[in-house]
Amino acid sequence: MADEIRTDHIYQRAHALAEGGIHQCPAEIVAALLAEGYPEAAELLNSENIRADLRRVCGAAIASGQ
Repeated sequence: MADEIRTDHIYQRAHALAEGGIHQCPAEIVAALLAEGYPEAAELLNSENIRADLRRVCGAAIASGQ
């Protein structure tokens, strides 16, 4: 159960980082998560659908000036 909670937190944190407008791409988000102490982030976010969603959110955040 703790692994499931941690996984959910990583997904939520990745989305929050994308919404922040600082990161340009999913690779930058993964690097930030690794630096925050989530070594499993690279594997968890290694999906084309997830990366596409993060790219979309990053682009929207950057376009809106966040």
